[in-house]
Amino acid sequence: MSALVLISALIIGLSVGLLGSGGSILTVPVLVHLVQLPEKIAIVSSLGVVAQISFIALLPYLWRRHLDFALFKRFAVPAFFGTLLGVALAQWLHSSFQLLILAILMLGSAANMWRQHIWQWQIHSSLLLAALAMCLGMLTGLVGVGGGFLIVPLLLAVTTIPMSGAIACSLALIFLQSSTGFISHYWLMSVQGESLPLELIGWLGLIGAGGSLLGIILSAYIPQLWVRKSFSILLMGTAVSLLWPVFSL
Repeated sequence: MSALVLISALIIGLSVGLLGSGGSILTVPVLVHLVQLPEKIAIVSSLGVVAQISFIALLPYLWRRHLDFALFKRFAVPAFFGTLLGVALAQWLHSSFQLLILAILMLGSAANMWRQHIWQWQIHSSLLLAALAMCLGMLTGLVGVGGGFLIVPLLLAVTTIPMSGAIACSLALIFLQSSTGFISHYWLMSVQGESLPLELIGWLGLIGAGGSLLGIILSAYIPQLWVRKSFSILLMGTAVSLLWPVFSL
C-alpha cells in the first residue's frame, strides 16, 4: 500500500471520530482511485472497512453509556432489512450507476455540512421514521455508505438526545448496516466464485480505527463548524472526481 492510501485511511477514520459520520462516503473513492479496485469490489470492500472503523469508534461511547439502546432498536430492525434489500438491488445495477448515486449523495452531504446549522427535518411519525431507516439501510447495501451523514441530523431532529448520543447511535447503526452489507455481499460473491482483498480491508480498517480514536480526542479541541466546512470541501472534490469520468465520455 502506498503512503497516500494509508493517509487516506487515517483521514477516513478522523472524519468518523470528529463527526460520527462521513468515513464511508470517502472510502469508495479512495478504493477506486487510489487502490484502483474495480467499482463493485470497491463498494463491497468499503463496507468491510467502515464496519471495523465504526465498531472501534463506538467503544468509547459504549464505555461512557452514551448509546440509547431503545432508540437504536427502533432504527436497527428496518435498517437491517433495508441493507439486505440494497444488497439484492446492487446485483442488478451497473457499477457506474452506483457511483453516480454515491456522488449525488456526497454533493448533498457537502451542502449540508457547509451550512452554519445542519439541515434538520421534524419527523414525528414512527412509521415514517422506520421507512427512512429502511432507506438508509438500502443505501448502505447499494452503494457502500453507512449513512451517518444522514443519521446524525435525523436523530437530532426527531429526538431530544445530545450530540454525543446521536453520534453513538449513528455509529451503532453504521456498524450494523455495514457489517450486514459486507457479510451479505461476501456470501453472494463467494457463491459466484469471486474474492475480496481481505488483507487490504483489514489494514485499512485498522488504520482507520486508529484515526477514529484520534478524531474523538481531537473533537474536544477543534471547532465543529471548521471541521464540517473542511469536510464539505473534501466531499465536493471527491464527488467531482467520481462524476468526471461519467461526463467526460
